[in-house]
Amino acid sequence: MVDRRRADQVRHPGAVALAGTPAGQGAPDYEAMTVPELQLELDSRGLPVSGLKAELVQRLQDDDAAKAAAAGG
Repeated sequence: MVDRRRADQVRHPGAVALAGTPAGQGAPDYEAMTVPELQLELDSRGLPVSGLKAELVQRLQDDDAAKAAAAGG
């Protein structure tokens, strides 16, 4: 189960985003994130949270690419 309290901590202004990137600045380094952090990010996007770390990273990267393509960038 994903701990939603921790997810709330990274949503507050001035909070440090997952993987140590300041909130709202650039893409996070998914490889540097822990599995629970990856699961929190996946859960916040409504994506499946199960699998190996490499699968979680790929799922997030695929989602980022799909969003960029949809935005025209």
